Amino acid sequence: MIEEMTPKLPDPIEQAPEHIPADEEVRAIFERLLGGKEYNHVRRFEDARGLYLWDIAVTETDGHTEYDYLRKGRYAQGECSVTRIDVTYYDDKDVPISGHSIAMYENGAWKLTP
Repeated sequence: MIEEMTPKLPDPIEQAPEHIPADEEVRAIFERLLGGKEYNHVRRFEDARGLYLWDIAVTETDGHTEYDYLRKGRYAQGECSVTRIDVTYYDDKDVPISGHSIAMYENGAWKLTP
């Protein structure tokens, strides 16, 4: 009997450890993205390795904008293959109307995405 060997591809979420941004680094990129606007904390989670999820919201005249930090990994709240911040825009009825990834953490530095 011939056994077929299929190579196992590496899981991008469970690769080698990398630098985890400290709370201050995440706060600094939030403040940079917001350009001085005040924000409210929505939710925040930490594990043994530190901060892994932090959501903040900015009140707008016609709704609000939410910024969501998620560290690379698998969690009860979701999974992510790269540490990043996403932005979601909500209308005045709290319905999301659009969103996209706004910043990624690569090689120890934040890079804004177009």
